[in-house]
Amino acid sequence: MMRLDRGRDARSLDHATLEELRRLGVRRVLAGEKQVAVAASLEIHRDTVRKWIGWYRAGGEKELASTRATGRPPKLTGRQMKQLRRIIIGKNPLQLNFGVALWTLPVIRDLVQKKFGMVLHDTTVGRMLHRLGLTVQKPTRRAFRRDEEECLLWATKVFPSIVRKAKRKQATLLFEDETGVHEDGPIGTTWGARGETPVVRATGTRRRINVVSVISPRGRLWFRCYKERLNAPRFIDFLRAMLHDIRGKIVLVLDKHPAHVAAATRRFMKRNARRLSIHWLPGYAPDMNPDEHVWAHLKGMFLRDPVHEDEDFDKSVGLSMNYIQRDRKLVRSFFDHPEVAYVKHALAW
Repeated sequence: MMRLDRGRDARSLDHATLEELRRLGVRRVLAGEKQVAVAASLEIHRDTVRKWIGWYRAGGEKELASTRATGRPPKLTGRQMKQLRRIIIGKNPLQLNFGVALWTLPVIRDLVQKKFGMVLHDTTVGRMLHRLGLTVQKPTRRAFRRDEEECLLWATKVFPSIVRKAKRKQATLLFEDETGVHEDGPIGTTWGARGETPVVRATGTRRRINVVSVISPRGRLWFRCYKERLNAPRFIDFLRAMLHDIRGKIVLVLDKHPAHVAAATRRFMKRNARRLSIHWLPGYAPDMNPDEHVWAHLKGMFLRDPVHEDEDFDKSVGLSMNYIQRDRKLVRSFFDHPEVAYVKHALAW
């Protein structure tokens, strides 16, 4: 027979259930039942029912509402918490002489001790960071030689000026980039049994093909695949084909890849200056080129559906690029990334 003299701990119930249990117990006692009988039927300790009756008599039914426990008071004051958040968001540990570039729990714990004289456990630091709205994130890689002022000037001054000139000329605005697609590229993630690492069978070969493309904010894409590395003659052939396919004037934005700045390429650009206007992206800022997101999508397609050993790898890449090219909505979406929001802003879209 089950013993009910100790009862269960009502605090283990969820808030809604606990509140309803309190109201039910109090109503039954007020209706004439004995507190011991109510406690036995609800499987709780009789002292719990006595406590509920005391709350009701002291403040009415509102005192029976179930509220979350406040827990221990925070170690840092509100002002200190705001200051800590500003430091984590606005600086990196290297600027504060911590010797590392990433904010980890031990580093933040040391920061709290150094800044506020408070020694905290890593678990406490983690809960505190969640209260501040901070989460663990994978940082974006950026080159140390990147000039942030130059990037800001490009986004706010230089590029809007380029857009205004392109509109006056009724020119097609294009962004150019190139990449290499490897068969043995990074493997994505997959679900599997805990403690048993899934195995992906690879062919053992290292097939590779290079791709160069240009995209427009209106969803147009032109591309070319080739086996060799991009050099000046191949890039000039691509530009020549682009000028053949696109009517009117072209405003082309690209980085300073060796093939782009080679003497032969510059001579070709000069000969076609009436139709082709060239503008250079800031150095070490590939994320500011919307065409970069074409490659992210393309390589993601091969992560989700790897090429089999008996398939033609080069043909698969070409077909995938054709698929992207046909989907103008998809191409336009490459301009929705926050890093290239400056393009739509300048176009007033």
